[in-house]
Amino acid sequence: MRGKPLLACGVVLMLLAACLPGPSPTDSLQYNGPFEQSVALGQAIPGTDIRYVEYTDEGAVVLINDQRAIKKVGDSLDWQGSPVPGVELSLTQRVLLVNPQRLQTVGTVKITIREPAPTSAQFPDQPTYRYRVAVTYTVRRGATIPGTTITYVGKSAAGAELGGVSGYPYRKLGDSISWEGRLRSNAYLDTTLRVAAYTEGFLQVVGLAVIGLTEE
Repeated sequence: MRGKPLLACGVVLMLLAACLPGPSPTDSLQYNGPFEQSVALGQAIPGTDIRYVEYTDEGAVVLINDQRAIKKVGDSLDWQGSPVPGVELSLTQRVLLVNPQRLQTVGTVKITIREPAPTSAQFPDQPTYRYRVAVTYTVRRGATIPGTTITYVGKSAAGAELGGVSGYPYRKLGDSISWEGRLRSNAYLDTTLRVAAYTEGFLQVVGLAVIGLTEE
């Protein structure tokens, strides 16, 4: 029983440390955040070569790159690779629950999208892989919100003025900013942000980014 509180504390600290996206090169977009995944027996963790193949009294039997491993609650289950061309995925996970029906993990995800060129487009109904990541951005006046075509024009009496939006361009504290589009031919973004702060010089927004990856 003592192991479970220690595991829970470690998971909480890990997730808190991952809530803010780190800096990324100008030729890429990077999304960092907490990640929870549940897969049924026989399924693979989306975008990885990790497959849950058997439940035993000793723990979950998984295949990692076709190599057999037994994972108990609290064990690590990490993966790095490229689920689709131009996109890199890194998972740092711990096994949270295992039973004959499913394997559940919790941890962090880092998604790096190379050479993005954001354009407005419809998010696919059923992408091959789908990830949800919390994001926070501080955007200087005249700059673009990462992964979108929306710019911060500046502060006005009506609120924060945005460029690249259709219709009313002003947002006040707590108002939403939505964008849906394609980042590259096989990567899409659907994001809803809220205005957290704005001044003459910068706009700060927080929200959720949903990344969809497709196989070309």
